[in-house]
Amino acid sequence: MTGPRHLLVIGAQCPGLGLLDALEEATHALHDTLTTPWAGACAPGPAPGPTLLYGRELTRQDVESAVRAAGRAAAEAGAVLVLAFLGHGMAAGTELYFMAGDSQAEQPLTAVNLSALLGDLADTPGLDGLVALVDTCHAGHAVPDLSSLAAGIRRGETRLSLLMGAAADEEAYALRFSTTVAKVLRDGVADAGEALTGETVVHAVRAAGGAAGQAVQHAAYDGAQFAPGPLWLARNARHTAARPGAPLGPVGRAALDQALAPLGGAPDPEGPTRPEDFTALRERAGRLPAAERDWAYGVLDNLRDAARTVHLLTAWPGQALTSPLLRRTLVASVTTVEGAAPVDLPETTGAELLRDIVEHLLLRAPRARGGRTAPLAAFLAHLARCTGVDPHHTDLRAWAKETGAVIDLNDAFATLTARTEEMRLRLVVSLHAAVGDEWPESLAAWLLDGGEVRRHEEFACPAQDRAGTERALGTVLRWAATHARALGTPLRRVEIAAPAPLLATWRPEETHVGMRLGARYDVVLRWSDRIHPPDHLWWINDQARDTLKAIEESADGDRVDWFGEADTRRVSELRERLENAPRTRAAALAHRPAQLAEFVATLLSSSPIVLWPDDRPDSPADPATDPAAGPVNGAGSGSVPDHVRRCVDTHWHQLPGAFIHAYRSRWSQAADPAAAGTNGSHHLARLRTVWDGPEWLDFCTWFDSEHIGRDPFASEGCPTEGEQPA
Repeated sequence: MTGPRHLLVIGAQCPGLGLLDALEEATHALHDTLTTPWAGACAPGPAPGPTLLYGRELTRQDVESAVRAAGRAAAEAGAVLVLAFLGHGMAAGTELYFMAGDSQAEQPLTAVNLSALLGDLADTPGLDGLVALVDTCHAGHAVPDLSSLAAGIRRGETRLSLLMGAAADEEAYALRFSTTVAKVLRDGVADAGEALTGETVVHAVRAAGGAAGQAVQHAAYDGAQFAPGPLWLARNARHTAARPGAPLGPVGRAALDQALAPLGGAPDPEGPTRPEDFTALRERAGRLPAAERDWAYGVLDNLRDAARTVHLLTAWPGQALTSPLLRRTLVASVTTVEGAAPVDLPETTGAELLRDIVEHLLLRAPRARGGRTAPLAAFLAHLARCTGVDPHHTDLRAWAKETGAVIDLNDAFATLTARTEEMRLRLVVSLHAAVGDEWPESLAAWLLDGGEVRRHEEFACPAQDRAGTERALGTVLRWAATHARALGTPLRRVEIAAPAPLLATWRPEETHVGMRLGARYDVVLRWSDRIHPPDHLWWINDQARDTLKAIEESADGDRVDWFGEADTRRVSELRERLENAPRTRAAALAHRPAQLAEFVATLLSSSPIVLWPDDRPDSPADPATDPAAGPVNGAGSGSVPDHVRRCVDTHWHQLPGAFIHAYRSRWSQAADPAAAGTNGSHHLARLRTVWDGPEWLDFCTWFDSEHIGRDPFASEGCPTEGEQPA
């Protein structure tokens, strides 16, 4: 539902204006509510200091320093920052000054210019959004100059939600606003959805009457083009999601309620569970006008087929189903070759995940081709392939007949067979003969067919430089294409393996072989040291498998650790951190350090997946051409903006294949600015990556003398996270 959320609540007493009796109680109540997981969901730490400050000892300098430190920490973490200011306020012109312990009446220089401070925070690169609550007199003056944000450092790529307890010309009393807000957050708001936005909370406070006599207000600014959702203040305690184990999940429940809304909704909150339930609901829907009736019938048909599909999957005739397998199969079944939208994976697990996937495929998945059961049939075909179920198994065919999906299922298996045939060949080209940052004397090439090595050849590089290597690469491709034609199968996948120093500086997908290599082939970069690990790194491939498994099983979806300038400035400390525990995430550089190759090598020995920022000036996410792209955390060019990091998370299950599609989008956009991708994945072109997935680790195992004599490339054909066909 959300990324990280940081919090700072400040309740400052100003003796010169009179002590507020309820201040300590109000600040604690609000702070406790905002740090409760089921309400505000803000982390009580880590932070540069306490998340709750109050009392008469707080000076103007203390307040400003704490707020700025909280802003920097939230920006570094890419977090939403939630702030609350409780106390006295002073109006001066159109601005609000927050009064601290050493502030004096009618002396603006002794107080905190809250309007300007909030504007500076909102314009901080890296901050995912700012939610602020102000409970002071004249709180309406707290709104910063919103028009200036569009011309600010972030060029308007920011979000702000500001809740104010009184109008600009009003006084506030007894901290009633913040006290009522805390109560609203604890109690929740009926029919307000899963999360409470600032606007919703302000309306609820007005309705509660706790701040009667004060014109509570809300101001918002949203210029973030790729924000995952609206800013919110707290989770809604009254939100009723589908009960775990219930016949209907959130998607099915919402569809049924909408379909029968003109008739008062579905009578049973649990939803239909038996055939006679569907019959009764169809009879009710028959009373609707023609258009609404037909749509309601369609929803009921889909829910009936969902129940049949859940029954099939619960007694699945193949290999035991697991949550990771279901997620991978969902992504593989709905992802197209180019321009696919990211898959909105359900957050549930086990039986609930199975139910939610089925509902998503029947009620939400796009159906550009095929009938209404086409997405579900594609999912079942992929699942059957992965778990060893024959396409003609009686249970599968009985399901197809019951749901009217016979043709859709046949089409799905035919498409899967054709795609498997098209993607079965892989060309591996290795530069492992290179030493350091020198170019190699020869290239080693292997042509793999379904994981089995069909051909192997060494190719000399007479000129040991980049041009010579790329000429030799063209020769390798000609050799591979000849053998591919003899096998009657197209070659689509090319893997380039090289030492870290070359990976850090070379873009092999831009090698010209009549056209760019990456324009014709799906290119993935690998680390060649895994073929013959040096003695001091003998363990790296085993550790890489453990890391890939941990990433796949990530419970919170947090799969990437981003290392910023503060990390790369302390090289020894970074290495110690990497060596202290096995990696459970991919490793990424948030900027390009001077010794990039050294850091890439260090991270590769720790994680099989490494990302770092490209330095191409023609990248579509470059600040010169993309207003949404700006420096992150104050770093200069070559840093990774927040929206690019979010793009990695959003499209994770389409990686690494989505990278080459993003590069193609960049090349197309260079020729035609209107040709950029429409699903946001083109922002991946801002990054370079080495992706040593399971297929590459299996290939490297072949070189272990202990495994000679067996086929290390046997493949079950199952989609593996991070190894989706590009």
